[in-house]
Amino acid sequence: MKLDIQQTDHYAVITPGTPKLDSTVSPDFKSNLIVLGNALETGGLIMNLEHVEFADSSGLSSLLLAHRLYRDTERTLVLCELNPKIAKLLEISKLTSSFIIVDKLEDAIEYLSDIDAEFDEEDDDDEI
Repeated sequence: MKLDIQQTDHYAVITPGTPKLDSTVSPDFKSNLIVLGNALETGGLIMNLEHVEFADSSGLSSLLLAHRLYRDTERTLVLCELNPKIAKLLEISKLTSSFIIVDKLEDAIEYLSDIDAEFDEEDDDDEI
């Protein structure tokens, strides 16, 4: 499975290059997420789903895996650029409250930047 990965000091953006997150690509996607989740040393992960037009239960399972990986290491996962079908699937599955979902990639970057700013402010307060 082709993944586009862009990394900064504060976040990484992973963009799956496939129109489907289904049982044919999910095992490979999950293994890539585990490797990347352990290798990336950023505070946040943005999952840009702009190319994904379809997901089944195994695709949702992949997203939940990414969510758990980041939550368990006190990092933040943000989903963005969701196709209306994917958004509806998350809603029907009652998973929208499990994820941080924003419309655009720029919104996801801003969201993580705001978290970094808050974290930096807390660090400054601790030094006093």
